Amino acid sequence: MAISPAKIHLFNLFVKICPPSRCNGLKVRLLRWAGVKVGEGVSIFSPKILGQFDFTIGDNCWIGHEALIFGAAGSKIEMKPYSKISSRAIVVTGDHDYGIQYDNIAGPGRCADITIGKGACVGAQAMVCPGKTIGEKAHVAAYSVVTHDVPPFVRVAGVPAKIIKEFK
Repeated sequence: MAISPAKIHLFNLFVKICPPSRCNGLKVRLLRWAGVKVGEGVSIFSPKILGQFDFTIGDNCWIGHEALIFGAAGSKIEMKPYSKISSRAIVVTGDHDYGIQYDNIAGPGRCADITIGKGACVGAQAMVCPGKTIGEKAHVAAYSVVTHDVPPFVRVAGVPAKIIKEFK
């Protein structure tokens, strides 16, 4: 079920006036009311959620202060259990087909689903581009841009993000 735009707008208004680390239970209830599938033990600080997309937050997930989660209509974002989206990170399912054959260099819009694997962490101010999967217990370092799928049990960093460490 896709998120209700009007209801998620009310959620976004509420998190603007609520202290980031307070009213977690109410934030979770508002997300469920808006059509988000939310597991147990979830911590929500003050993200901004935009779009009419399917959003699933697994058990024991964490979404940080001013994270931007933007889903294009018809797309899905799934956070597996124990995953985290850190403060000011950006997770976006839509972009454009770029080319000089269009009236504007940014041609028609397109979207692709995003999955953040079990126990994975998207670092502060990192960006996950459309259609990418972050593997189980992978770590996307702060300020990185994920342009390719991230395998499980690695740390990626940079623009574009590249593997810099394998966890054993």
